Amino acid sequence: MNEQGPYFDLVVERIVEETPDSKSVVLRVPDELKETFRYRAGQFLTFGVTVDEHPLVRCYSLASSPDTDVEHKVTIKRVDEGRASNYFNDHVLAGQTLRVMKPAGIFCLQAHEAPLVLFAGGSGITPVISIIKSALATTSRKVTLVYANRDEASVIFKRELDALSSAHPEQLDIQYRLDSVDGFLDAGTAGALIAEASGADFYVCGPGAYMDVIEEALAANGVASESIFIERFVSPELEALDHPEPRAETSGDPVVTIYLDGNETEVTVGEGETVLEACHRAGLDAPCACLEGYCGACMALVKGGQVEMKRNDGGLDASQEAEGWVLTCQGLVRAGGGRVEYPDAN
Repeated sequence: MNEQGPYFDLVVERIVEETPDSKSVVLRVPDELKETFRYRAGQFLTFGVTVDEHPLVRCYSLASSPDTDVEHKVTIKRVDEGRASNYFNDHVLAGQTLRVMKPAGIFCLQAHEAPLVLFAGGSGITPVISIIKSALATTSRKVTLVYANRDEASVIFKRELDALSSAHPEQLDIQYRLDSVDGFLDAGTAGALIAEASGADFYVCGPGAYMDVIEEALAANGVASESIFIERFVSPELEALDHPEPRAETSGDPVVTIYLDGNETEVTVGEGETVLEACHRAGLDAPCACLEGYCGACMALVKGGQVEMKRNDGGLDASQEAEGWVLTCQGLVRAGGGRVEYPDAN
């Protein structure tokens, strides 16, 4: 175990095949890192891996619960053209060492007394099952899970979910929906489920189109924003970062030297533009995930100049900020010039 910048070396304890296209990676956390890797139900880990000599940074949710499980388990579903997800599913083995950032994320079980209704689609079940396990173990709240998948073979954690349902028959209600049998969940059906759960807290995680339907139904039912908790998975393979919007540069815009993947590039950062946006506009494959200041995937070290963050919702702790780390998705250059270094992923 060695700390390298924001990363820690953790050994893979074992690999669990969940479905034909998803696997869980169980990590061994040594005693000296137990406190560092303490987490809340619903949080995720950020990994730095090298695939085909290309450093990648990806976030994967913890499917384990700090209240019921002694191990840290993340689950990765294969994504078409997904370099990192395919690497984890095809090549990561027990005994291998992975570079991992400490837990982060704000899609967490809140200390409320309201019933819980959780809408999960596909691999969106990963943080949701963590929340469910903690809710069952630490509260008496009624829990309803609506879980949508393509077909029965695609249902991740089916055995584990059924075991939870059998152990908590009065507290947990699971409604499986299969596109191949029930069709796609529409706003009307989702709205009826929401209407039956007046006063509940609603958690939503899944594919973009699925989440759009649930959000539409929540809005139609007038559910207050403080009762809605949403986790969005942002994959660089699915984001249009390869074709950023062009912008006009002016002679007064600061030029920052970006260190990434062993190379240095001078990037002009426009007024109101974040360091990450400038990198992507310049064609650099700078790492990112949530884009909202809480995952830590885009963190980099400021070695010169002044970069001020618009927000930091947990992606960095006070000690990291003091060392000069910033979240580049939130970083605005406040002084001319400078140098920003992304940590090497290999």
